[in-house]
Amino acid sequence: MVALRPGTSEFGAAFGAAVGEYEQFRSEFPSHQELQNAWIDPSIAAGLGLDRFETTAARQARDLRAGSRILLFDLATNFGTQITKFNNYPTELLGGLKSVIDATPIGTALTEIDVADIFDAASQGKAGKALATVTLGVGLAAVGTAIPIVGQIGAALAALATGIVKIIKARKAKEDKNDAAVREALYRSFPPLQTADGVTDSGLVQNQVRTILQTQDWTPLFMPRFKGEWVGIERDRGFAFAQGKVESWSDEFAGDEGEAFVPSGGVGLIPGTTILTSVIQVNLDPQGPAFKAFLKGGDDPRGPYSATNPTSGANYVIDTGNFYPATARFAGLAWEWATKPGSPYLYRLDCARMHAAWLDYCEAGIDYLRERVFPWWSKNLKPDGTIQSRNLEGFFGSAVYYGVGSWACGVLGGTTMRPIYTKYDIPSGRPREQMKSHNLFRNSGYSGGFLPILDEPSKGFENCLGTIYYRNPAIRDTLNVLQKRQRHNLKYSLVSAYVRRTDAAFAGDPALQTLLDDVRDLLLKSEARKAINMLDVPEDEYHRGKDWRAQLLASGVPKFPPKFGIKARLSAGDGKPEEPEPDVPPLRVANPVPPAWEDGDRPVRKGREALVTDPAVMGEAGERPALWTRERAVVAGIGGFGALFAAGWAMSKVYKRKSGPL
Repeated sequence: MVALRPGTSEFGAAFGAAVGEYEQFRSEFPSHQELQNAWIDPSIAAGLGLDRFETTAARQARDLRAGSRILLFDLATNFGTQITKFNNYPTELLGGLKSVIDATPIGTALTEIDVADIFDAASQGKAGKALATVTLGVGLAAVGTAIPIVGQIGAALAALATGIVKIIKARKAKEDKNDAAVREALYRSFPPLQTADGVTDSGLVQNQVRTILQTQDWTPLFMPRFKGEWVGIERDRGFAFAQGKVESWSDEFAGDEGEAFVPSGGVGLIPGTTILTSVIQVNLDPQGPAFKAFLKGGDDPRGPYSATNPTSGANYVIDTGNFYPATARFAGLAWEWATKPGSPYLYRLDCARMHAAWLDYCEAGIDYLRERVFPWWSKNLKPDGTIQSRNLEGFFGSAVYYGVGSWACGVLGGTTMRPIYTKYDIPSGRPREQMKSHNLFRNSGYSGGFLPILDEPSKGFENCLGTIYYRNPAIRDTLNVLQKRQRHNLKYSLVSAYVRRTDAAFAGDPALQTLLDDVRDLLLKSEARKAINMLDVPEDEYHRGKDWRAQLLASGVPKFPPKFGIKARLSAGDGKPEEPEPDVPPLRVANPVPPAWEDGDRPVRKGREALVTDPAVMGEAGERPALWTRERAVVAGIGGFGALFAAGWAMSKVYKRKSGPL
């Protein structure tokens, strides 16, 4: 693990002379408010290029290239400050870092084929060859991003561009933003973000993602954005739900009378996915015709499309985390880099804190349903069929399940009014959009996670209310495997030489810190120590009260490995064979297109559950050209120039340190 200092030749070789481009992440993608204005006025959309796939996709791809370069700059640079003095980067990945920094620039317009090429460079015969520059996809693979994941990121980028163009081009004329019906329709696609920090996607990347990655604790990236009890607040043309407290807030459309939720410091990426969760919005106007017709005995708007209901119930619900695509992508890359086998960054994840936070997030949501939603109808229904309370939170609040839920059952038989459920084994479940499937519960194919609860549900129904902590995407299982990998890698690899005992995982788990100390004792006596790369051993690190680097050198670890990149395994010292390394589930790259942008009145038919679908880009005629159809070999090379760069840098450091300890 090395740190490059500005002003040194090594720093210049890695990042070049024009370092100003790394100072600020400025997304080229329009802000949420610009998207709202573009929806209102087609001329604004045309001016921003949002009515064309080519420009929309290119802006996202350039953002991904710029952001990836910035994050690697942050990880590998020591700016001489207290915050960055612990920055470091594995020497074996320096060639990959260089390849991302030098990745081929991206133009102002991209076709779908161009997107596929950028994120599928390994298929063009370039893997393993020495190249002056490479595509972004090859570079990302070379710094530890699994090749299929690189392709899925590209597919998600193209899908989002397609979705935005589709929803924008559907608007044919300028609308009056002050018209109530126009705002109601606007909010079904682009609801208010309803967060009190007024943050933009660029702001989250710049002020949270970048800041967090320069610390020894990456855990906040994968913590909920809010904490506490779930709360519902009425806002212009709908309701918003999240944990925690609220404060006054205003926006261009709703005026100065609103409220918003106060973030708690977490970024909100669900562990193991690229799903960034924030405020859950219900974009159904409580004063609008659909809800008023329901109160007069009409159809429940959480059900199917009808004469009084302009869309099916699931399409009223949006998680505003969808509107932070850059934040989700970069936090997802950080997850990839941390969880790859042997990564020292794995110990910057405090799984115990994540366990507690996500369990609380889910259990608080289920408590909210039981306390505020289940009893609401029977408490407020008058004999004449009208509602006696003007507090409608209990009706709209069933949408909280979209955020926390993973439906645990299917309908085995019975009748429409009295179904018989069969419960899936843990960790199977249907979260979010997967709940818009037939035969899960009554009208599930239309309501999805906007549960059509009227009156206290049956015990059978309540028993099916699984959560994302225990069921798909199974946060608990993902974190448990991470903890197993943390222990396994300490016992059987050389990673104990390269981590710091102040990394978040050790600070949150005393038993893991004890294991670190014990393994280091063993390492000082093991033949495997001869393979340690002293360039990656952190400075100012201590073991049993003594300088760790000095102890390694005194034990016979060479200042420079006899063979660059040599691998060795450590015995656990218990006489038993090495245990298999726990498999961490691959990153699940989520569909970034909200249901409200899709042809959402056609329910998803129930079928075989697929946790990770094949990524694809939708074409104009509905074709699905797959970006990734098989596992490909990891890109070996970035070729000669990457290995030579890393080796040359390493040699220069050895020569400069001859007068003192490494």
